[in-house]
Amino acid sequence: MPYRNAAATVAIVFAMTISASADLKVTPDKDNVVSSRLEGSWEVHAAISTRLGRNRGTTVEFKADSKVVETIPEKYEKFLADKTIYLAGTMKRNKTVHAFILIEMKGNPHVVYFRERDGDPLGDAESFNVMLAVAKDKPSDLLFIGGDFNNQPFTAYERSETDRK
Repeated sequence: MPYRNAAATVAIVFAMTISASADLKVTPDKDNVVSSRLEGSWEVHAAISTRLGRNRGTTVEFKADSKVVETIPEKYEKFLADKTIYLAGTMKRNKTVHAFILIEMKGNPHVVYFRERDGDPLGDAESFNVMLAVAKDKPSDLLFIGGDFNNQPFTAYERSETDRK
């Protein structure tokens, strides 16, 4: 019997470490420029990116799915406790799909995305600053993706040709 109790304890502890946070939720705001226009397919705008000094990446695609927050592990709960999640979903970056959330960090729109680590699909979090310049017509919007600190240049993106039609 002691073996069964030890196994049950290990199973419960393991489940607790990989369980998702139940307290996180998406709080949309139609007046939040980035969250209201981020969704879609984007490709690098080479001329502007070169001018900015950072021409990295090729494509990025954002799809909204508020259920993503239900999968975020509890280990991120403390970091996210005082943050508003304006948008959540999946981000496809150069053919790799990641869960992501859009928050504000030090006054900047900030994307946090989750990568696989040690078999856990959401085991590691990475992030970057993001800005969006709204055009008169949505197909002409520009997206700017930087690093996770304010001393790194941005790459400029325009909506992909399919999103411009």
